[in-house]
Amino acid sequence: MSQSSKPRRSAGEGAIYETADGRLRGSILLPLPDGTSKRVYVSGRTRAEITRKFDAKRKESDTGSVTGEDLGAYLARWVEACRPRLRSSTHVEYARHVSQYWLAGSFAANLATLPLARLQPVDVERRMNEMVARGLSPSTARHARSILRRALNDAMREGLLNRNVAALARPPRAPRREMRALSPSEASRLLSATADEPAGPLYAMAIATGCRLGELLGLSWDDVADDGRSLVVRRSLAESGHTLDATGGRHVTWALAEPKTERSRRTVMLPAIGVEALRHQKARQAVAKLAAGSAWQYRHNLIFTNDVGQPVNPESVSSGFRKMAARLGLQPVRFHDLRHTAASLLLAAGVPLKVVSETLGHSSIAITADVYQHVTPDLRREAADALDRALPVTGQPAD
Repeated sequence: MSQSSKPRRSAGEGAIYETADGRLRGSILLPLPDGTSKRVYVSGRTRAEITRKFDAKRKESDTGSVTGEDLGAYLARWVEACRPRLRSSTHVEYARHVSQYWLAGSFAANLATLPLARLQPVDVERRMNEMVARGLSPSTARHARSILRRALNDAMREGLLNRNVAALARPPRAPRREMRALSPSEASRLLSATADEPAGPLYAMAIATGCRLGELLGLSWDDVADDGRSLVVRRSLAESGHTLDATGGRHVTWALAEPKTERSRRTVMLPAIGVEALRHQKARQAVAKLAAGSAWQYRHNLIFTNDVGQPVNPESVSSGFRKMAARLGLQPVRFHDLRHTAASLLLAAGVPLKVVSETLGHSSIAITADVYQHVTPDLRREAADALDRALPVTGQPAD
């Protein structure tokens, strides 16, 4: 058959030919998401091998056009698909970030209508920069990126994408936030000043256990050991949803949920201040129940409740603590910093890092070491001093 009578190849079929040195080579024209195309070359020992490489290149070039979904449609579907495998509070957080930061039409570029295949790292970077320009913190922008990265990882798992552009996007630089912990004298002053106040036992338990606020508010009397000297963290009070009022105000609803991570489910030993705080809280709760009468709405046998036995609103605890700290003349400090205070006091007392990590419920000891690295120089000095005490120098070595 003459060259002119060879059958025409269909678009994308590819050509296989032999080079001057006897090797087999193939070329194929592949479409790009922007409507253009590019020619790709492959080599192989056999025609079958080159054909397999053609198939792989076709798959690589198909970065989402299989379904034609745009980013908005995919993320809306993804948010619902991931609901069963997430804690309720985590799902609420994911849905809020997707809606506010990736699908919102108020930003300069409407990414929601962009085809999934057309999304590029620069699009993600621009959106994060817009977020920071609007007054959001770099940490918020980075967190929004991490949620998008999870979503696009699932798109890759479905075969819709061959790369994760959120992972390739460079996040804005976030300054390291200084960890604030109360000194022993400040912690003592706080406990003394709030001993007879309604929130006093909660503050004392935060310092005694290093528990997160949600974990403390999710504690039940059933979680406390019979001797009162330890407790088990089983649940956490977490955000379960929110509504917006006519003025745009956000009203959060709360519910008991699984702990933050598997290691968050743990047993915590109580020091004397923790045992005493629980004793005070039990007596205080009994008085509140008597005063509320028929209005008492006690459920779940919770340790910390409001005046009518309902779960305490974490936001009210945080705002109340800030006011308390200001009244006592403490440096700007959050309720969460009581957790840092507990960890710092334990480390300063010589408690091993692994034990402190388990007490805090960190997912790994590396996290504990990173968060509290400012404490370790003092601990290393103390370790050297302890070795000096154990092995005192008895004299100079002989010449």
